Amino acid sequence: MNKVTPVVPVNSVNRRKLYWIFQSLGWGVFFVIQTVVTTYFIEEVAWEVFARFLNVTLVGFLLTHFYRQYIKRKKWLSLSLSNLALRVFLSSVILAVVWAIIVLPINSFYFPMEQDKELLAFEILVLTMNLTVVMLSWSLIYFIFQLFVHFRQSEIEKWRLEAAVKDAELIALKSQVNPHFIFNSLNNIRSLVIENPEKARDMITHLSGLLRYSIQFNTKERVSLEDELEIVQNYLNLESIQYEDRLEYKLEVKPETMDKLIPPMAIQLLVENAIKHGISNLPKGGRVHIRTSLENNNLLVEVINSGQLKDGVTGTGIGLKNASERLKLLFGKLSNLTIKNMDESHVLASFSIPLTNKS
Repeated sequence: MNKVTPVVPVNSVNRRKLYWIFQSLGWGVFFVIQTVVTTYFIEEVAWEVFARFLNVTLVGFLLTHFYRQYIKRKKWLSLSLSNLALRVFLSSVILAVVWAIIVLPINSFYFPMEQDKELLAFEILVLTMNLTVVMLSWSLIYFIFQLFVHFRQSEIEKWRLEAAVKDAELIALKSQVNPHFIFNSLNNIRSLVIENPEKARDMITHLSGLLRYSIQFNTKERVSLEDELEIVQNYLNLESIQYEDRLEYKLEVKPETMDKLIPPMAIQLLVENAIKHGISNLPKGGRVHIRTSLENNNLLVEVINSGQLKDGVTGTGIGLKNASERLKLLFGKLSNLTIKNMDESHVLASFSIPLTNKS
């Protein structure tokens, strides 16, 4: 079965590590920018300036850290965009005020505050507005990152769900294919138990081999072409007993195809369909011809049988439908199962499978 390429999720440990890296890096850049800008405009920068910037940076670092804890505890990520935007704006203003209240008294030790009340109020207002912008910027970066993480996790869950659905579909299809085959075989045996017990015993022997194959490979999504053809021959031998001289078969298999992988029962279903809907309707019987080859990096399997499709029908029976679905599930749109009239006296059923490193 095609496996979905594994994607390592951003788990809680990795996310915590990334948070501390970005948190430290972001506030470090914030400190450097303040220092560079001040150095550019002021020729001589005293150590008190750096101490003031460091104070602002450390308080901002701590406030945003506790702010993040509050966001997680209140589950803001589950809010609607309008509610989230309102909360972020109000929180940024409140945190900026708290930030200013904390840093102003500390910074007053390095730079005495203005005694004029109007100038002091203006200084506090400007600082609060600047800090509000910083908090809004931090919030924007944080929520964009969270949006990216949740989007990635949603994609991962989507892929996992698709893989689970794919597995479930394959299991369901296999559970339909195998009983369908057994039902037909048991019907054949039942018809010969009284008429010809010896042939019935031979059919039971062949059927046991088929069931052994079914049990052995039921858990596998692919089997080698060689194994599949072995079971097909058992099936044809079993059917030959019932049809006697009315059924002939021929295998034309390229040696290089024997180790290629296909879904179990894929060829057997085509052969079963050829006999049930083709040869069984012919008074004189007919022939089943199985061919395999490699073409354009694809494995091509063809089953040709005597008979004709009626009214342009391109497929019959639930078995063929399931075989087609299994091919599509395992190999995607590149696989192609078709059944059509080859000429006036033969029907061609075929499918192709793209070759990979595993097939």
